[in-house]
Amino acid sequence: MSDAYRTVTARIERITPKAMEVIVPNRKGTYWVARSLIHGGDELKVHPGLTGTDWTFRLMEWKADELGLA
Repeated sequence: MSDAYRTVTARIERITPKAMEVIVPNRKGTYWVARSLIHGGDELKVHPGLTGTDWTFRLMEWKADELGLA
């Protein structure tokens, strides 16, 4: 696996201490993203106020591919 990141945008539905539930554009349902897969600089910006918003952040490339995020 690569240590590369991809910049993605997703709607944040719920935030827990270890993961975020997101809605991916053009896909049905919600998906969980471990916060450990988010770039450290972006992960530090995660806060409850992001819930219900579209947020752009850097995500491990393999996870972005898995979710179909470009």
